Amino acid sequence: MKRNLNVVGLIVMATLLFTACKKETTNIFNMFEDVTVTYSAKSPYAVTSYKDVNVGDSVYLEYTIESPKTDMYVACIFETSSAIPTKIALDDTQRKKATGIVKLKMDTRVGLISYRIWALDKGGIYLGDGYKTITLNVLPDYKYWTSREIFIPDTVTKVANSYISLTTGQLYSYSNGKENTDKIDLGIYRTPVTANGVNGYLYNAYALDANPMPFTAYDMSTWTNKRATLLGAPKTGQASAFLNLRTGAQILTAGKSAKPTLKSITTD
Repeated sequence: MKRNLNVVGLIVMATLLFTACKKETTNIFNMFEDVTVTYSAKSPYAVTSYKDVNVGDSVYLEYTIESPKTDMYVACIFETSSAIPTKIALDDTQRKKATGIVKLKMDTRVGLISYRIWALDKGGIYLGDGYKTITLNVLPDYKYWTSREIFIPDTVTKVANSYISLTTGQLYSYSNGKENTDKIDLGIYRTPVTANGVNGYLYNAYALDANPMPFTAYDMSTWTNKRATLLGAPKTGQASAFLNLRTGAQILTAGKSAKPTLKSITTD
């Protein structure tokens, strides 16, 4: 019984100590309520909360930011994909209230982009953004597919998907390719190679209208309406450049810069 009382006593003491040490901290969700931000829509390009937009669209952020208690010296425009906000210096007539228009062009990437506008005081201290965010959903101007598995041709059953349509993402085999020739952009195959005593393969892509046909294991002489696909020569070290292609316009520009003139290519 004495042991149980000791345990209870320790619990009570710990509770009292915790209560005595507890401090009320500032709530970040209401500590910057002095600053308000209002978005207006005087222009047809203006957005006040959320909007779906297309690549190339113009968007205006018409804002009014007010700080009744503390003078403002800088207004910051922050985009979620940027590490550093754009800063706009405020003059003496804008210490308590400032208005402006941020004009944006949606041509850098697709997907969700958010914007916030906040104020800084004379010492560069954050004053608040009115807890408001503008979110734009830039709709993709290109098509993309996932989980597409394209295989090397099989010369026995001829049902391996070794052709692809870059327009629809659909895969085709030799067995169903003839009736879909007008949809197929390219096919693949491989050739054996030995380098430094090591056996391996080279993987090749080709257009169905290539002449002469680089892959002869399949007879496509009776196939008609073949698409005239052009391929660019393979380049090394393109991983980063590829990941930086974020809009259809950027992809198109990169494709043109590759100067595709070939009907078949070989890669490692």
